[in-house]
Amino acid sequence: MAANPEIPAGGKAVDARWLQQALAAAGAPDLPAIRDVAVEEIGGGFGLLGEILRCRIAWEREVEAAPGSVVVKLPSPDPKSLRLCRRLSLYKREYEFYRHLGAQAPVRSPALLYGDFEPGSHDFVLVLEDLGGMTPGDQIAGATADQARAVVRALARMHGFYWNKTDRPPLAGLYDAFSPKRLRVLQLVYLASLAPALDRIDGLFTGEMRRIVEAYGLCLIDYLGGIGAAPLTFTHGDVRLDNLFFDAGGGDDVAMIDWQVSAIGSGLYDVAYFLGGNIPTGLRREIERDALSEYRDIVCGMGAEDFTFEDCWELYRRNMLSLLTVAVLVCGGLDLGDDRKRRLVETGVRRTLNAIEDLAAAEFLPPRRSFFSLANGISALFHTAYRVRRALR
Repeated sequence: MAANPEIPAGGKAVDARWLQQALAAAGAPDLPAIRDVAVEEIGGGFGLLGEILRCRIAWEREVEAAPGSVVVKLPSPDPKSLRLCRRLSLYKREYEFYRHLGAQAPVRSPALLYGDFEPGSHDFVLVLEDLGGMTPGDQIAGATADQARAVVRALARMHGFYWNKTDRPPLAGLYDAFSPKRLRVLQLVYLASLAPALDRIDGLFTGEMRRIVEAYGLCLIDYLGGIGAAPLTFTHGDVRLDNLFFDAGGGDDVAMIDWQVSAIGSGLYDVAYFLGGNIPTGLRREIERDALSEYRDIVCGMGAEDFTFEDCWELYRRNMLSLLTVAVLVCGGLDLGDDRKRRLVETGVRRTLNAIEDLAAAEFLPPRRSFFSLANGISALFHTAYRVRRALR
C-alpha cells in the first residue's frame, strides 16, 4: 500500500496529484490516472466547522471503480472554529466514526475512501463518497412531516442497535460525552462563550429565557451528568437538515453526514436536536408525541428494556433543555459573518427556544450550587467581563 500523502493545508492544495496519491494509499493503486479535478466549495453556509469540497474527477479512462466525484473534508480555515474543534476533539471524533463505525452502523453515511488524522495538531482529511444523487435537506426551510418521521425512524434504528452496549467494541473507548473530565471542559467552554453569545443574538432571548441560559451554565455538569445516568447509545450529535440527505424518489432512505459531534450519549438528544431546531414550530407541536411514540416502539423492539413512553418523553424534554449548550457554543464561539450561516443559526436557535418553552423543560434545572463553588466563581468572572464590555460599547 502506498504511503499517505501530506494532509492538504487547505482546499487549494487538493489537486489531481494529491487525490491520486490519497486513493492509492487507501488501497486503490490500480485506478486510471486522474487527468483533471474540478474543485468547488460546498460547505458555504452550513460547513460551520470545516472546509467541504466537491471534487469532480476526469479520468484518463473510465472504469467502474473510478468515482465521478468525491467529497473532501478539511479543518476550518477560521481560527475561532479551529480552536473550538480542537478543544472538543471534533475532527478526531469524525475520523474515528468513519474508521470504526461507518461501514457497520445501521444508518446510511458516505463511504470512506481515504482518511488521515494527525493527533498533535488535529489536522485531518477525509475523502468520502459523494451523495449528490440524493436530495439534501434545508434547515432554514424546515422538514416536512414525512421527512421528520423518516429521520426519527432512522435514529431509532441506530440508537436501538447500540442501546446500552457502549462498554463493548466497537464503541468502547470512543468519545464519552458524559465523562466528568469532558463535562468540566464543556462547562468552561460554555461559560466562556456565554457573554459573546448573548451579545451577538441578544434579540432571540426573552428576559426569562436569558435567566434560564445563565442558570443552565451554572449547573451544566450536574444537569448533563443526570442525563448520562439514563440508557446510553451511540449518537450523531448534529442531526440537522443540512447534514441529511433523502431518497430522491421519495422513499424512506435517509443518509447522515458530518459526524464531528458523534459520541456515546443519550439517544433522545439526537431526537430533541432534530425536532427542536429543524422543523417549523407549529409542525413540531403536531407530530412530536407520535414521533416519540414510534421512536420508543422501535428501540424497544430492538432490545431496549423497561423503557416506557413516559421515560422516553421525559428524556426528550430534558435533552431539549440541554440544547442550550449548542446554542451558546455556536453563537458565542464560531464565525457567523456569512449571511446564510447567521440565518441558519438564528432559525435553529429560535425554534429550539420555542420548544424549550413549550415543553416547560426548565423545570428540570437542578438547585444552584453554593456561591463559592468553582462553577459559580468562573461564571461570575465571565459575567463581570461581559457587563464591563457592554458598558464600554
